[in-house]
Amino acid sequence: MSVFTKKKEDFMAWYLDIVRRAQIVDTRTEVKGMNVLLSNGYDIWDRMKKILDDKFYITGHKNMYFPLFIPEKFLELEGEHFEGFVPEVAYVTHAGKKKLDKKFALRPTSETIMYHMYSQWIRAYSDMPMKVNQWCNIIRIDTKDTKPLLRDREFQWTEAHTCHSTPEEAVEQVKESMWIYGSTYDECCLPYLITKRPKYDTFPGALYSIAYDTPLPDGKTLQIGTTHNLDQGFAKVFNIRFQKEDGSHDYAYQTCYGLSTRVIAAIISVHGDDRGLILPPYLAPLQVIIVPVIFKGKEEAIDQECKEALEEIQKAGIRVKYDDSDKTSGFKFNEYELLGVPIRIEIGPKDLEKKGVTFARRDTKERIFVTKDKIVETITELLEEITEELKKRAKKLMEESMSDAATYDELENKMNSKKPGFVRINWCGDVSCADEIKERLKAEIRGTLYGKEEVIFGSCIICDEEAKEVVYISKAY
Repeated sequence: MSVFTKKKEDFMAWYLDIVRRAQIVDTRTEVKGMNVLLSNGYDIWDRMKKILDDKFYITGHKNMYFPLFIPEKFLELEGEHFEGFVPEVAYVTHAGKKKLDKKFALRPTSETIMYHMYSQWIRAYSDMPMKVNQWCNIIRIDTKDTKPLLRDREFQWTEAHTCHSTPEEAVEQVKESMWIYGSTYDECCLPYLITKRPKYDTFPGALYSIAYDTPLPDGKTLQIGTTHNLDQGFAKVFNIRFQKEDGSHDYAYQTCYGLSTRVIAAIISVHGDDRGLILPPYLAPLQVIIVPVIFKGKEEAIDQECKEALEEIQKAGIRVKYDDSDKTSGFKFNEYELLGVPIRIEIGPKDLEKKGVTFARRDTKERIFVTKDKIVETITELLEEITEELKKRAKKLMEESMSDAATYDELENKMNSKKPGFVRINWCGDVSCADEIKERLKAEIRGTLYGKEEVIFGSCIICDEEAKEVVYISKAY
C-alpha cells in the first residue's frame, strides 16, 4: 500500500495525505489553522516533551504556567516587540454580549506576561539565574496559507525565559539553550543548520537571534526553533531590577528560546516514505506490533505464541501491541507501516515449526528470523540500529542540501531547481540586496553560520560590491 501521492512527485500533497491517514492531525474543525492534534501526533509531542524536560531538569529550569490572556497594555509597553506581532494578534473584546472595558490579547508569545511577574519576583542578584519553561498553546492569526503543523494559527510549544545578573551569563545561557535544542534534534534524528539571523530578521526586542533550520526533501527549509539574547531591553521596559553584590542596582540580562509542534512536521517530512511514517524508535507511540499470520487449524497455537511474546516484551518496558483483530494480516502489515511502527513481529505456522518469530524493520524493510529466546535482545538491538540508520539518513540529507553560489546566475539556477536547499553566498549586508533576493527568487537570507567565521569567497552576489558576510539562503515554509 502507498499513500495517494508519491513523495517525490508532489511533496506537499504527500505530506497532507500522511498527517491525515497516519492519524497525526485532523483539520476538519471549521476553524482555519486550528486543528485537532490526534493521539498519534500528541504521543510524539509528549515524548519530545519528556526529552526536553529531562534536559530542563539537568540545567535547572522550572516548569510554570502563565495566563493565556495578556493585557494589551503589556504588549504596548515594548513597542518594537508589539509591532512585530500586531498583524497576528487575536483579541478578546466581549464577555457574552457585553463589551469589555479593556481588551485582552490571546497569547502570541509570553514575554510580556512573564516579565511582568519577573519584576515582582526578582529583587537581588541571589534571585538569579531564573530559568522558567512553559508548555502551552500559542495563538497567531497568520496571514499566510496554513498547513497542519508546518504553519498553524494555534499550536503547542515550549518557551523558556531566563534572567541573569551579567551579560556574560546571558551569553552562556544562549549556548546552554543550543545544547538543549541541538541534542533534542539529534535524538529526534533531524538534520539542522544553526544560523545567526540578520539584524533585520532578529526577534523584535532582541539583541540577536539564533535559529535552527531543517532541510526538507522538497528542497525547502523549515525553522524548527529559535534562541534569542534579549540583553536588557525587556528588563528596562518591565522594570526587572536587582541589587548587585556591591549594593548598586542594575537591570537583568535575559534570554528566551522556543520550539513547537512544527518539529513533528519535520520528522514526518524527513523520514516518511510512500508507505507512511518512519519514526525514530524513542518517539514512536508504538515500538513493536505483533501480527498473527493465521492458518486454519493453527489459530489457537499461534494466538498462544503471540500472547507469550507480548508478555515478555511488555516486561522489558517496550511499547508493544498484539493485534488479534479479525482484519487480514496483509491489512495489518499496511496499517502499521502507515503508522510508522519501527518493528513488526509476525508469527505463523512456519515460525511455530522453527520455534521463533519473523521480524520486519520499518526503515529498511529487512526481514529476519529470530528464535524465541532472542526476541527481547533482538528488539533492543534493532531499535538502536534503526535510530542510527535514521541519523545517517538525516546527515546525508543535510549534505545533499548544501551548495555554494558565487554569481547571481548560479544562485538563480539553484533556487529554481527542484531541490534548492541551503545555498551559501556572499552578501554586502545591505537590506536592499536581501529584499531583492526575496522578491526575485522567493528565497530568504537565513543568516550566518553560528559559531564559525567563514571566509568570504567573492563579492556581493546581488550588487557586486564588497561582501561583508558569508550567509545561507533558502526557500522556507
